[in-house]
Amino acid sequence: MGLPGASIDWKTRRANMQNVCLNCHEKQWVDNFYVQYDSLVELYHDKFAKPGLELYALAKPLLVPVEFANKIDFVWYEIWHHEGRRARHGASMMGPDYTHWHGTYEVAKHFYSEYVPELRELAHANASSGDAAKAEAAKKLQAKLDEVLSSTNHSWYINKLDPAEKERRAKAAEEFRKRYGK
Repeated sequence: MGLPGASIDWKTRRANMQNVCLNCHEKQWVDNFYVQYDSLVELYHDKFAKPGLELYALAKPLLVPVEFANKIDFVWYEIWHHEGRRARHGASMMGPDYTHWHGTYEVAKHFYSEYVPELRELAHANASSGDAAKAEAAKKLQAKLDEVLSSTNHSWYINKLDPAEKERRAKAAEEFRKRYGK
């Protein structure tokens, strides 16, 4: 589009922003902010964006070929762009409530309550299709979905949480109840 800053790389942009931050904050504070911010972005990408995009690509052969003619097109767009953007933007603006409730919570809610069920339905509906290509695509989609849900990030959803992690979470919940319970 011919914008004057189009050729400036991300590293230079980040350094410029850090210099702005340093006008009011000490270096350690700025560095710590970027550790938190980068960690949130990395978590979103690793847990939802990358596997979600892979699943969406595998679902494409099973969809009506017109963009946004399928429910899953809207669900993925919401997860990827709308809610994921709010999580990242909330973190960049140091708004933890916005980052969580309008970002990561919405991403997770729609990933597990809409996206995964839609993917399962697509795979199931096409698995025994008379169309060999669709049946094969459904098989690949289901295999990838099983792989994603069995990963450390999602295994709780299929009730396959590592027993040590399950115990750790139960202990933390009990400590929380003791500390904050009536």
